Amino acid sequence: MNQKLSTCLAALGFATFCVAPAHAQQTPEVKEKPPMYSYVSNFNLPRAHWADMDKETAEDNKLLDRAVASGTIMAYGDDHNLIHEPEGFTHDTWWSAMSMAGILNVLDQMLKTSASTSSPLLSATKHADTIWVGRFYNYKPGTWRNVYT
Repeated sequence: MNQKLSTCLAALGFATFCVAPAHAQQTPEVKEKPPMYSYVSNFNLPRAHWADMDKETAEDNKLLDRAVASGTIMAYGDDHNLIHEPEGFTHDTWWSAMSMAGILNVLDQMLKTSASTSSPLLSATKHADTIWVGRFYNYKPGTWRNVYT
């Protein structure tokens, strides 16, 4: 009886081992898309300047709205972290475009405004910028409020 049970378990294990790779081979291949570029600027701001940053973001959004309307960028947003780390970032601003030129054009416009020298940004204790390139994405246009990124 014990030998039959061992033989059945071995056969079941072997069948599972053979079926799993066959199933994995049937998964459709995801196709690479044209590059989408995203610029992200992270800041660590003292809590006393968070309200100032909200005002600053409203001003930045006017410039970003124009960039979307002209087709320079395709999306933008800003976030504040709900879960804080002692030396982590508290706020970010980001935008995405289908070209590096679109990303850098908006960055240049941002640097020329008074926003880049305003009090909330000058109070940052930490700052970092990154540019991400994605080739596998499922972008959906629209306005998103009170969501998590």
